[in-house]
Amino acid sequence: MLKKIVLLFFSLFLAFNIVQRLPSNEVKSETINSPISAVPTQTPFPDAHNVPPPGWTGRVFKLSQNYPTAMPLAENYPWKQFNLKTQPVQYLNAVLRYGLEGNIQQDFDVRSNNVRKWYHAPNMHLNQESGREFIRGLTKERTSEKFKLHPSQNKRVQNWAVSFYNAPGGFIIGKVWADHENPKRQFAIFPEGTVAIKLLFTQADQTLVPYLAGSLVWEADIFRKTTTVIKPQELHLLQIDIAVRDTDTDATTGWVFGTFIYNANRPGATVWERLVPIGLMYGNDPTKYPFSSNTNLTETVYNPNLATEKPAGYNEFQGFNKRLNGPVDNPKSSCLSCHSTSQIPETVKPIPPPGQEPTYFRNIKAGQPFSPGSISLDYSLQLQVGLGNFTQEKRIEKNNFKILPEFFPIGRDGKIIKGFKFLGQTH
Repeated sequence: MLKKIVLLFFSLFLAFNIVQRLPSNEVKSETINSPISAVPTQTPFPDAHNVPPPGWTGRVFKLSQNYPTAMPLAENYPWKQFNLKTQPVQYLNAVLRYGLEGNIQQDFDVRSNNVRKWYHAPNMHLNQESGREFIRGLTKERTSEKFKLHPSQNKRVQNWAVSFYNAPGGFIIGKVWADHENPKRQFAIFPEGTVAIKLLFTQADQTLVPYLAGSLVWEADIFRKTTTVIKPQELHLLQIDIAVRDTDTDATTGWVFGTFIYNANRPGATVWERLVPIGLMYGNDPTKYPFSSNTNLTETVYNPNLATEKPAGYNEFQGFNKRLNGPVDNPKSSCLSCHSTSQIPETVKPIPPPGQEPTYFRNIKAGQPFSPGSISLDYSLQLQVGLGNFTQEKRIEKNNFKILPEFFPIGRDGKIIKGFKFLGQTH
């Protein structure tokens, strides 16, 4: 009997000491809403693919990566007072005002917003051609072929964009990336009230696209693959996209995506007043099948005055069979369809192959993966790019791949790594 008591005591003592030595996340299950566990001091994510050259005196982008460590308190979100199905313009404008407030005054240094802080998704800098550039933090988007934007656009043009998340979204991004060497993909489930705003700029100017006259102009380093000399290029604001996690749409996807286009001829004293809301979507209308261009959609809701408010020369229906898309986006897809493919591992392309439209235009609920067995990234292609780059970088470090001379990306520690072609585009 005494022997059994001694053995029991010894077992309990041993178990207690083992538990004391385990990391906290192995002792107690961490939840999505729980505060971010403390991690060792680590090198911040690089701001951009390359650092400014010696003597550079212009603007320098800084990644907003001081993510909230606890779930932010819910706000009285202004768009919630509108019915998105019957008041799409009011809903969209309320989200846009929320996204611009305090950011315009700080010239979109979102770290310095005095109204509410905003945050960037990290690890999107690695691709030599399309990763974050150092002036404005833009990443390369889909190129617009001839005449895509306007009948006068007689050459291909590049498009670049920067996105930022509000505090609820920033908390989840910070939770996924709390340990830079061990990202927790399973925490990529965004809460109600998450907002992402994307400002998209084009290489085209008003000589190619007349309705861009008077638009916001930013400089960006977009030619670094072809030259070692910094030649900033002027880009013009063309499009703004919004994404909102809204539980009012949980019956379909749980997300609302919307898009705006700049129109020089719209009345307004500022660039922001001359933005035209195109429409929003909260589902892919999966029951509208076979997919016909004449189908009356219910889950894409357009600005009822779009025909008269849109820029001259712009085709208002950009998505697949009139589903919502922005001016730059692929007409074979839609905003929600494209983003629904965000998952790890990346087993599918974001654009549906011919004949697979029914699979791509499903209503996939927030937090659910596109493919069985994958981990959902909850409609965030930016998380997918960053995590995909992390995986590629680790493969290089592990396998010592041969150098590909055209790619000299910098790793999360700021040091050059030589190898894989990294991801950078979100469309």
